[in-house]
Amino acid sequence: MRRLTFLLACLPALAQAGTPADNGQLAGVWQGKLGNTEITACFNLPSKFDNRGNYYYARHKTPIGLLQTRGETPWMEVTDGDDKTGSWQLAPAKDGQLAGTWRHPKNGKTMPLQLRLVRPPAGEEQPCASSAYNAALEDFPKLVTSRAMLFKDRKDRTFRSLRLADQVTVELLTPTAPAIASVNRQLRALLPKNKANLAEYFEQRRNFLGMDGRVMEDEVHAEPTFWSARHVTVSFYRWAAGMGRNGISNQFRTWDLQTGKEVDVWQWFGGKSDAGSHDMSALPAKLKTMLFKDAAIDQECKGDYQGHGYYHLSLTDTGVRFWEEAYGSGCEQDFKVPYAKVAPFLTPQGRAALGDSMP
Repeated sequence: MRRLTFLLACLPALAQAGTPADNGQLAGVWQGKLGNTEITACFNLPSKFDNRGNYYYARHKTPIGLLQTRGETPWMEVTDGDDKTGSWQLAPAKDGQLAGTWRHPKNGKTMPLQLRLVRPPAGEEQPCASSAYNAALEDFPKLVTSRAMLFKDRKDRTFRSLRLADQVTVELLTPTAPAIASVNRQLRALLPKNKANLAEYFEQRRNFLGMDGRVMEDEVHAEPTFWSARHVTVSFYRWAAGMGRNGISNQFRTWDLQTGKEVDVWQWFGGKSDAGSHDMSALPAKLKTMLFKDAAIDQECKGDYQGHGYYHLSLTDTGVRFWEEAYGSGCEQDFKVPYAKVAPFLTPQGRAALGDSMP
């Protein structure tokens, strides 16, 4: 919810940055046609810097940003890519009707625009954040499935990603394992099940449409990072839109392919993952002493904490990695320890789990 609080805090300031002026007659939600195709468009209240809007095709429902730089007439389409997709030239609105021309940026092809006002502005609410504009965008989305992908170029390890709105997970395809079906059910269960699960996602999209006239979504992906005959670890990465470095999270969750149960890998070393992190813990005392015994610490990092933070635990083909996330100080520690060297620090549960990996 932190990013929503941040966005909501910014919204009033942007809404009040200007007062309705030459573009005020456009503010509202409009419906009509671009060429022969049905569209819905919105124009936010004017700003003293530039004007913002958005539109989507009725059959696609993919929001496309509109930007009018202050002092210029055309509205430029704004997408994530660098290529310009089109521009709008609009005549003054009259009696709730709006006409104009869409133009292709390269070949000059044009199509007529004919729109009618379906909802004027309501107070300080930005039209692009209104229910009138967003209701049709908030149907429960379809599941998007990727092609099958190889794990580390191994033809005997394949998976695919599953995405629904801003949530992503994976499905393990090969090889077969006693409990792979159970693991896949748990992985799929991480996806939203109904519109109520998407309330924050829809609210975030409305906030961005109200502020910027376009959609900014979190960057998310999921993929296996370790996959043996016994265990699989899946990385779930998210970079929250508009939050900078503090919006990055990366969780590593591990399942036992023989039992189908998710495991807390830190319990193999006498620790316990912090609630909600799945793979981060403070270093157990004896393990910390071993890791830092011969560690080379840069002089400028001598005053920084050593071993007092929370560490990820990642399994690799040759050993175990204990590492801190980088936040820019350059003092974060990253230890890669062979299985033979970590063996003395394993609990009985850990030795049973990693027995096949030991020399």
